Amino acid sequence: MTSELRLRRDVDALCPTPRHRDVPGSLQAARAHCREQLDEAGWTVEERIFRRRPALRLSDAGHPVSPLAMRWMSDLEGVNLLGTPPGHPGHQAGDVLLVAHLDTVRCSTGADDNASGVAVTLEVARQLRGRDHRVVIALVDLEELWHLGSRELARTLPRPGLVVCLDAVGFFDERPRTQRLPAGLGLRFPALARQLRGNEHRGNFLLAVHRRSSAAFAACWARAATTAGLPAAQLRDPRWNGRGQRITHWVNPLLMDLDRSDHEPFWRRGIPAVLLTGTATLRSPHYHRDSDTPDTLDYARLAQVADSLAATLAGAPADLGLTERR
Repeated sequence: MTSELRLRRDVDALCPTPRHRDVPGSLQAARAHCREQLDEAGWTVEERIFRRRPALRLSDAGHPVSPLAMRWMSDLEGVNLLGTPPGHPGHQAGDVLLVAHLDTVRCSTGADDNASGVAVTLEVARQLRGRDHRVVIALVDLEELWHLGSRELARTLPRPGLVVCLDAVGFFDERPRTQRLPAGLGLRFPALARQLRGNEHRGNFLLAVHRRSSAAFAACWARAATTAGLPAAQLRDPRWNGRGQRITHWVNPLLMDLDRSDHEPFWRRGIPAVLLTGTATLRSPHYHRDSDTPDTLDYARLAQVADSLAATLAGAPADLGLTERR
């Protein structure tokens, strides 16, 4: 079982300052802590340095940068941290890739976004030690700049069988009317809207965003979450995987909200992926603010997230339908 104190220790270690390229030493210190914890759990860790130029430059606030300013911007350098378990022969096609982003925006220490996801990933690594699995861990950089770290992994790693992305999984609110949906999304996903209404729109659950290719895993995790005492919800993105998907931005821009994390580059390549999230700005008043601090997280719920995910990854049936069906 997960220790809440251990999760708090990891979050505290990651949050003394924003983990941002403009804060000297911040990302290096965060990666050092993660490497130490993975080493202690018996995982083999490597750093992969990359340089990427996004097709569209975005500011930390998510706004496009003017073409004139782009001319004076150099390529960005990032570092992805990869962990393989004891006895694993290295990154292989068909592995399950567990992803959480390590970086933050400049103004926030990012306890929920995304020290919470990193802390759960480290705890899952501890729980999976000595168990039969094919999980590879990726703690990625530059998520806040249109997922550049995960784009690099999607381009260079052997093709995973499944990607599980953790983003903003630590903030929960038991009060009614604390959970929102984007305008129109409730009409597009009536089952989710009914579930929220029945729960008086409490922000006390974790959401699995998936596609048909990863529906079996999402359902298996939801059962494990319920067993662990964690309320869970599922949302199936109806769009297809792979080439031509960019058209859906114009055909149905409402669904662009489902692309806002590191699972998105893998969807683009037709790879089954699931996003586990507390919905960030749709629930938390601290999203991308300096108030996103360790004291705002619910560590009992965070422990349930870790336990349910570890149980799913280690004990789920071998056939989870992890195929590339469209």
